[in-house]
Amino acid sequence: MLRTLSYLNLIFAVLYFLTYLLNGNRWVVFGLLIVIVFNWMVLRNMETEQARWSVLQWVAGFVTLLYASYMGYSAVSLLIDTVSYHYYPAETVLLIVSGLLFSFTIFLQLLASLYKKIHK
Repeated sequence: MLRTLSYLNLIFAVLYFLTYLLNGNRWVVFGLLIVIVFNWMVLRNMETEQARWSVLQWVAGFVTLLYASYMGYSAVSLLIDTVSYHYYPAETVLLIVSGLLFSFTIFLQLLASLYKKIHK
């Protein structure tokens, strides 16, 4: 499951990155790059069967957690604004759904990684 979540998060990160290239800011791009680095580290640790995390992986995991929180908050905030103004364009709905789904899979992957690290 952890491997599937890691690959899924890599795909989401690339798709979200390509979407945000049109009008994204530096923090979104930086967060996406950290998510990609963290997922790469998780996959590398699984291939080498290494249970111990390096300091860089802990830092990347923490920044990934902050980024997932930011994405979830942004998606919920956008959802509240969309509902309050009764304006539902397809791009906004797609951004809300993809943001919530991506932040959920990031949280799920972080919890699965910590569970695997603790119970190995």
